[in-house]
Amino acid sequence: MIETLAATPDCRALTITWEQGGESTLSAQMLRREARDAWSIRERLDFGAVRVTPDIAITALVQVGHGGVNVHFSDGHERAIYPFEYLRELVDRFDN
Repeated sequence: MIETLAATPDCRALTITWEQGGESTLSAQMLRREARDAWSIRERLDFGAVRVTPDIAITALVQVGHGGVNVHFSDGHERAIYPFEYLRELVDRFDN
């Protein structure tokens, strides 16, 4: 499904190269806002949205098995795991 994942040089976005061809980019801000971990879900319930600073950056990408990636953010959030299928869904919703 995904050939490569990498943060952009400024670490403000994730670039995805798909095995079937093509490339997509998802901003760090959107990825943080759309995280589905318990902490982020709780924040959405309490405040209506995940509060994200405009200058948020990706600080690490950690492979999770064969089907996902854990994205670490400059705000200290390190629990956001994105299955590759969810990244595809986010691309379909947000990538221009």
